[in-house]
Amino acid sequence: MLKTHQVLGKMVSHDKSALNSVIIAHVKRGELHQALTLYLHKEKGEPFHFSTAAYVALLQACSALKDLNTGLCIHAEFARGRTFTCDAFVGSTLIDMYAKISHLTKAQEVFDGLCIQNTVCWTALICAYVEAGYSEEALYHFEIMEQCDDIFMDAVIYVSGLKACSSTNAIEKGKEMHDGIIKRGFEGHLATGSILVDMYAKCGFLEEAQKVFEKLKFQDVVSWTALIGGYAARGFSEETLNLFQEMKHKDISPDAGTYVCCLQVCGDMKTSYNWWELHSDIVKAGFDKDIFVSSTLVYMLAKCGLLDEAQRVFDRAAVHNMVIWTALITGYADLGHNDKALDCCYQMQKEGISLASATLICGLKGCGSSGSIKQGRMLHLEIAKKGLDTELNVANTLVDMYAKCGHLADAEEVFCKLQSCSLISWTALITGYAQLGNGKAVFDTFKRMLAEGLQPNFVTLISLLSVCSHAGLLTEGLLYFYYAIHEYNLIPCVEHYTCIADLLGRAGHIDKAVTLIQKMPCHPSIGLWLSVLGACKKWGDTNLGQVAFENMIQLDDRVSAAYIDMHNIYADIRAQ
Repeated sequence: MLKTHQVLGKMVSHDKSALNSVIIAHVKRGELHQALTLYLHKEKGEPFHFSTAAYVALLQACSALKDLNTGLCIHAEFARGRTFTCDAFVGSTLIDMYAKISHLTKAQEVFDGLCIQNTVCWTALICAYVEAGYSEEALYHFEIMEQCDDIFMDAVIYVSGLKACSSTNAIEKGKEMHDGIIKRGFEGHLATGSILVDMYAKCGFLEEAQKVFEKLKFQDVVSWTALIGGYAARGFSEETLNLFQEMKHKDISPDAGTYVCCLQVCGDMKTSYNWWELHSDIVKAGFDKDIFVSSTLVYMLAKCGLLDEAQRVFDRAAVHNMVIWTALITGYADLGHNDKALDCCYQMQKEGISLASATLICGLKGCGSSGSIKQGRMLHLEIAKKGLDTELNVANTLVDMYAKCGHLADAEEVFCKLQSCSLISWTALITGYAQLGNGKAVFDTFKRMLAEGLQPNFVTLISLLSVCSHAGLLTEGLLYFYYAIHEYNLIPCVEHYTCIADLLGRAGHIDKAVTLIQKMPCHPSIGLWLSVLGACKKWGDTNLGQVAFENMIQLDDRVSAAYIDMHNIYADIRAQ
């Protein structure tokens, strides 16, 4: 190839067929830059019209290299020399090139200008929309195509259509396509079979996915991973792992996607599920160098509390990008290792990796939990620089961070700048005021929230009841509890009952607190009985104190606070 190129370079006038052949050969061999260099070099010399096959090869090179400018030049030159609107092959190549370079408007323009719109052209356009994430547009064009009488529906076009159904959850349209696939005899086709499994699985129709899967003549890694991914996405963790084992027993080698699904469910289950075996398989298969696999492994280990192992996997990872950093930072933050999480944020910045909103949110949570206001302000500055302070999730976490650090004025300032305040925003502010014991601000903010048409959630109710309890507002607390159940249809959990029991106990109604606990639909916690025991100490009630103590040690006889409180109750009685 090099010698051919040198010979061509010395020629005074290039032989047309030779130059066309060399360009086509370059592209076939993946030598894309060389092909475009030849084209651009010739452009500077005498006029030269390449063959249609050479133009197609050059367009394919531009597509692979995402070289829009050269692609536009080739398109314009080809259009000057001859018409391409009746050449479906050239037209589909142009559509594909513009799609790969994310220029969908131009791709649509080329398609609309074609006088022959055959299956290849329709497939190129629909694929373009699917790959760019515009699945609804893809389905719109699929339906128009179906109405054309002269279009042959092949397996490839169905694959693109089903991908669009998967991402838009268009199950009915997917079922229609499935019927068409059966009619045309494509159901046993490996590509259509696998994508059908994927479509049904992603739409949550796991029984249908299983049926299609079982009908496949050959179940390859793609179809197995599609089924495993469907079960994983719907939270069927045990089924996911059972399918994974079955796949291995059938000597189907998992790919990176299969391992990612299994690692995710292990993380969600918070079970390490022989993680060392999984890790060993991943290393043997060479997927430990895959950033998505290593990131998910870090996520799984961190979720299972194995932070040392997560750190080791992170340290050995071939690449440290934003995804794997975020997995590690989230693990540290979730387990309360806030200093470690913040250290990782700083290290990440030192390495020149931009902090994404997910990473910044983890950092802010760490600051809020540890009360690190200085670091929180630094992260806020970084957020403002990136223009992320208008993102609702980020802003909500900022409100929460400032509130937890006791800086309610800053929390209010961020809150007031929000164009649309969600329930999370309001609850973060209410919780912040509750933690400071500012009952008036809690109730005022709650009224403002109701005026905006939002209803309280479980966390909001806990904050309201907590403030009522500490302020001794028995009537108000009971009213909030009543309205939460009967007006807002909230089903109270043990934390809410703990607040009410504490409220009754502080007011001296310990018998009512015990009755409430005995009648409540959920299992009492140690904290709930401990609040009753505290009230018994305050009011000197040995009988109900004994009841609370006995119930508590049935739950856990190692709680030292129970013995200390009971001892103090009797000590106070003796001292009187």
